[in-house]
Amino acid sequence: MTAKVLQQFDSQLLLKIINTLKDPIWIIEKNGNVLWVNQAADDFFSFSELIGQNVFKMEKQGLFAPSIARLVIEKKGFISTTQITQTNVHLLVSGDYIPDENGDIQYIVTHARQLSQAINQSSELEKVESILQLYKQQIRQLILEKNQQEEDFYVGKSKAMQNISAWSQKISDIDTTILLTGETGVGKTAIAYRIHQLSSRNNKPFIHLDCGAIPETLIESELFGYKKGAFTGANVNGKLGLITAADQGILFLDEIGEFPLHLQSKLLQFLQNKTYRMIGDNLAQQADVRIIAATNVNLMERIKEGTFRKDLFYRLNILPMEIPPLRERKEDIIPLLNFYLSKFNQKYGRQHTLSKNLMDTLYNYTWDGNIRELENLIERLVITSAGPKIDIDDLPSDFPLRQSQQMLLQNVEEVSLPFYLEQIEISILIKTYNETNSTWKTAKKLGVSQSYIIRRLKKFNLRISGKELVKM
Repeated sequence: MTAKVLQQFDSQLLLKIINTLKDPIWIIEKNGNVLWVNQAADDFFSFSELIGQNVFKMEKQGLFAPSIARLVIEKKGFISTTQITQTNVHLLVSGDYIPDENGDIQYIVTHARQLSQAINQSSELEKVESILQLYKQQIRQLILEKNQQEEDFYVGKSKAMQNISAWSQKISDIDTTILLTGETGVGKTAIAYRIHQLSSRNNKPFIHLDCGAIPETLIESELFGYKKGAFTGANVNGKLGLITAADQGILFLDEIGEFPLHLQSKLLQFLQNKTYRMIGDNLAQQADVRIIAATNVNLMERIKEGTFRKDLFYRLNILPMEIPPLRERKEDIIPLLNFYLSKFNQKYGRQHTLSKNLMDTLYNYTWDGNIRELENLIERLVITSAGPKIDIDDLPSDFPLRQSQQMLLQNVEEVSLPFYLEQIEISILIKTYNETNSTWKTAKKLGVSQSYIIRRLKKFNLRISGKELVKM
């Protein structure tokens, strides 16, 4: 419960929490300048102001030795050792770094604890490393929040998105397989990448393989690689596979439901013991790779059809995460519209806005293609719209809403205006009721009374069948 609550805290509250810890915590730039320390560090060291000091200079001045930040930079990895201060106090100090997008050192985090003869140093080292890993993950989360405008999928504010964000952080450093499920375009790739960024593997490769986009005859060589002369037409030097390329990092197997049946046993073997054989090689290779898989199909149905192995499914489905479609988290639609409008305005040097009428229309649209469909539509509108304000009339002629509108307009000459308006009203009533499943909610959404809605349903011979409103 505590971890779940912590994941919802904002950056300021998180820093306040770290500030209550009794052990000194330092956050340092790669050049040695102190960015932030908690109150315990301020109380322990006799300086009026630690922030802004340079730890390399402090080490040369004999204030403590050695500098953990310097050792982290030299090793480019986790360090835990004893440190002696100017006042002859012995500390157990650990340090590690937060990488930038290129894997280089961006920030260094150190944690200190005073040693005593009663402390079992080996168990203490494990405890300190565990604590430091938690701090690193929280700081990685703060960095992601700071750059959230670059995280396309995480613009949404719905409860579903908050739960997904919290779950992603919770499982990011649990080194086991994840299976992401959901319709096409809901953002499974973005979630996989976010888990990679939050994990301790974030400075290692993130390799994306779309299993549905590669011919079945080539996927084995792409994934596992092959030795020199393994088959006719092979590269004379052989080829390393994507598993080798992803060593120490994450391999994202997108559309895993399309993975060839005859290769599934080979993938299962790798998931079980982290070993595999290149094509044409009798020796087993090893690779430390975390697998994230994704699919938009029902794998249990594929198992019944005999096209997917049940044992592979259970090996992949250790940490399942289902991503709901955009129509089930409508609170995310307006933020996503604004995000992509701003993104493509900047990309193409435009200053377009969306009319309220268009925003309302797109809010109520079903978005069968989910975020990918929304992104593509906004990019197209920004490119093709002439005026500064984009309205419904600017929708592409092949967009479903526009096609429905055009079909009605084409029939106007053949029917009376009252009949035409009735058809529009019926369409609105059916769509709104099927979204709300309530006459009261339908009335509230359309700005009329519930009795008015009931009268219109009766007039147009609309009946509730199951959970849907239909024309009888």
